Amino acid sequence: MPEEKQLSTTSNPPGPLSKGERAVAVPTRELLQKCPVAQRLYDRTGDGLPLAAVAVVAAADRSITTATESVRSTGQVSVKRFAKDFEERTLAALILTHLTIVEDMVNVARPLKPEAMAMLSKEVARMLVEDDMQWNLADIQIVADRLANGDAGQVYGGLNKAMVMKAFLAYMGEKCDAFVALREEQAREHSFGDFGAERGGTAQLRERMKNVAALAAYNEGNFKKDIKQ
Repeated sequence: MPEEKQLSTTSNPPGPLSKGERAVAVPTRELLQKCPVAQRLYDRTGDGLPLAAVAVVAAADRSITTATESVRSTGQVSVKRFAKDFEERTLAALILTHLTIVEDMVNVARPLKPEAMAMLSKEVARMLVEDDMQWNLADIQIVADRLANGDAGQVYGGLNKAMVMKAFLAYMGEKCDAFVALREEQAREHSFGDFGAERGGTAQLRERMKNVAALAAYNEGNFKKDIKQ
């Protein structure tokens, strides 16, 4: 690795910090070795990706593997916060990194062209930021793992927009289910019954699930139409 990027827990600019400037967290070499996504992002910091964003990705909890674990976990970095702190282009770069690792793991016959992959990653990033569900970094990893494992369809021929968007939408619906289950469980624990569940937002979540299902069906129809064309 280049000498100017010696890895340590933190990296401070030489001399005292100027007003408004803060120490930049840098992931340790050990953390990077355990997180291929962070390693690839680190390799791209020369292109302007912030080191602090790499540190956040490297420190993310990778033990979360289901939507249920995601909604019950605490301290996860939300996608909206990540995009706010490091700009949406960094979130798109993170998604692109996940997708290219999926292609490498599956050894696809026809990898997406860089331009197409960049556009797809930007579209996914925009969707996650605009969605009212609390996406976090663990959720992106879960979807990527499902793509790599073939749970979202076989990708040996190559990833495509339809497959990737469908995988994210399917997980979106699954996490809505997990939110509903959690809210209902919390309502029962507090002896609120059905009334408590309604007050706790379960009714709104059920409506959200219907909207997700409708969106998935709409996109599925458009995907099939695009394929035919």
